[in-house]
Parts: sequence; C-alpha cells; structure tokens
Amino acid sequence: MSASLIELILNYGLQYGPGVIGAIVNLFKPGGPTPADWQALITATSTTARQQMLATLATHNIDPGSDVGKALLALVP
Repeated sequence: MSASLIELILNYGLQYGPGVIGAIVNLFKPGGPTPADWQALITATSTTARQQMLATLATHNIDPGSDVGKALLALVP
C-alpha cells in the first residue's frame, strides 16, 4: 500500500468510522472499482463518526452535555 492510501484510510477512517476503510480499499482492487464500490463509499461517508456517536447516545438516553456524553464525544473527531 502506498503512503497516500494509508493516509487516506487513516484520515477518513477516523472521521467516518471503520466502515469507510473497507470501502476505500475496494476502490483499489484489481480491475478498478465497480458502481457498487462507489455507492458503498458514499454510504459509508454519509454519516460522520461524531454523528454516529450522537445517535448512539440518543439511543441510550445519554445526554451529550453530561460528563459521560462529553467523554464519549471526545473520542470522535
């Protein structure tokens, strides 16, 4: 893997969560990406890791302004 691909994976993996890593890797497979690969990347990057965390906090009735909520939100960019 080239350094730029690794940087791309790390940067977007942190911002959008682990689902985007597989979608990025599929873009570089032999034969090139398929329309389904591009759609998977679009889907994986439609929600940021922070948005996912906020949704999870809401699901578990955790106030994002509480100490626990703030600590969990601090884990994502």
